Amino acid sequence: MEETTAQGIGPQFAQWALLTDAYARKLTALQQGEPGARADAARLAREIQALMAPPGGALMAPPRPSAVQAAVR
Repeated sequence: MEETTAQGIGPQFAQWALLTDAYARKLTALQQGEPGARADAARLAREIQALMAPPGGALMAPPRPSAVQAAVR
């Protein structure tokens, strides 16, 4: 049986919640021009992506917005 936190939420969800909250704060810092915010946000994004990757699955970067726009046209 999977271990749960005190709130009854699985540890993976709790970790995801912490990472996404930190990522949101870094996006705000990035908008405000805080030095180092871009690198921190990129690191957090990679951590979130790794957490969400299927077991044994390869991590793939999401497509760049320009590639998505080109594919839609």
